[in-house]
Amino acid sequence: MALRILQVEDEPALARLLKEYLKMALREPYELTWVQRLAEASAALSAQTYDLVLLDLGLPDSRGIETFLTLHKQVPQIPIIVLSGLDDEPTALRTLQSGAQDYLVKSNVDSHLLVRAVRYAIERKKVESALGEERDLLQALIESLPDQIYVKDGAGRFIRTNAAVARLFGLPTPEAVQGKTDFDFFPAELAQQFTDEEQQIIRTGQSLVNREARLVNHDSQAHWIITTKVPWRDHNGNIVGTVGINRDVTSIKNAEEGLRRANTELENSQRELRDSVAELQKMHTDLRTMQMQLVEAEKMRTIGRLAAGVAHEVKNPLAILMRGLDFLAQSMPQPDETYTSVLKDMQDAILRANTVIHGLLDFSAPSQLEAQPEDLNVIVRQSLFFVKHLLTEHHIHTELATAPDLPTSRLDRQKITEVLVNLFENAIHAMPNGGTLTVRTTSKTLTGVGSNIGGNMIDRFQIGDGVVVVEIEDTGQGIAADKLDKIFDPFFTTKPAGQGTGLGLSVCKTIIELHRGTIEVHNRDEGGVRVTLMFKAQEAPAHA
Repeated sequence: MALRILQVEDEPALARLLKEYLKMALREPYELTWVQRLAEASAALSAQTYDLVLLDLGLPDSRGIETFLTLHKQVPQIPIIVLSGLDDEPTALRTLQSGAQDYLVKSNVDSHLLVRAVRYAIERKKVESALGEERDLLQALIESLPDQIYVKDGAGRFIRTNAAVARLFGLPTPEAVQGKTDFDFFPAELAQQFTDEEQQIIRTGQSLVNREARLVNHDSQAHWIITTKVPWRDHNGNIVGTVGINRDVTSIKNAEEGLRRANTELENSQRELRDSVAELQKMHTDLRTMQMQLVEAEKMRTIGRLAAGVAHEVKNPLAILMRGLDFLAQSMPQPDETYTSVLKDMQDAILRANTVIHGLLDFSAPSQLEAQPEDLNVIVRQSLFFVKHLLTEHHIHTELATAPDLPTSRLDRQKITEVLVNLFENAIHAMPNGGTLTVRTTSKTLTGVGSNIGGNMIDRFQIGDGVVVVEIEDTGQGIAADKLDKIFDPFFTTKPAGQGTGLGLSVCKTIIELHRGTIEVHNRDEGGVRVTLMFKAQEAPAHA
């Protein structure tokens, strides 16, 4: 395709000369259009497209650089070579700075210079157009991206930014940011941190990639960004500043924080659910325990009714047998050692059976209490007196520590004596080779602190109650752990056959419960057993 050249020249002779120059040196085909006025040039450019304009600045309807500016404004995409009769360097320089491809002095022009200028102008314009398109594309991309993009010089001044940076700083246009520094927008400490980072990049040439930072914008709103900063180099490769891009990740950080809160709430809910499940399991266990206790209570009542029936049915035959043995002993014609020994063994067996029967009666239907205010210290001393012979026989040392001014308690003296004697005998049997029996009485007010009130005490006493306590300790072998929770069961005993019926502690527990008291049995750490009895005091204890 032929080059289309528009020649704007008011002197016909010079126009013909330039046409000959082109004809002589320009090898490719071309079409030359000649006009003499600026208005004619403007009309020609509006009518069709040209590849080049040869423009004289001195025309009948326009003179000087304004001639170029008017035409360049109309067709900025077409290269223009200025041909002037004046060798005016300031005008030439201004023209070139305004966009002219070349400035030629007519008196110095020959065919080769003209053709070379034409070719160079066309090629330069192509390059400029390509660069302009790339620049426009880059600018469009920079402006359309939501990320904050900026270029700073070596002193940290913004020399170019996009609209996202202007919005961050609350300014109307990117141009309003130019020339300012971080100290114009951020707190001094944060601005100094950014400045130090950029100076480090300029010194070392090492980029800063994907660093998370927290900053505050113009309206004091906190933002989280992921920032990347790289060196900006000139055409010689020297670092002259930095290029940065920030990506706002505030929404992501907020989502992460929301997720953390949700996870925390979920963990709390799960923990509460586990606690609720554990509480339900505990309630279920407690309910089953209560059900078992009810079953056991009903079983005990059944056993009690059975025991009462058996006792009443057996007691009379035993009495008849005992009277028969007495009759046989008295009717014996002459003393016979073997006969007497057999009768004695039979009498002992009947007495032991009678003891079992009385135990069954006491267990199944103990008689009504005849309670009245009693001094527990007196009952303890009297009970110890009843087992004095056993203590001496088994070489057992006794330590008695009774509390002075012990409050009275409503007790059935006879039945509490029966309980204490039974417990003392159990302790003595646990120390066949001697030992120490310790008996203590104390009084206190229940506070609920530590182990002051616990176990079945909660069912029988309240915080603030005054109580009197008896503790009985022995130095025997203790009770096996697997048997400790069975000691109050009827007919359960750890004694050898013939030494106990297994009803003693069951009867003791029944008597204590009739007094609305408690009995607890524990193995001592140092060996032996501790039995603790507790009764409600009638008056406030002297010593809490």
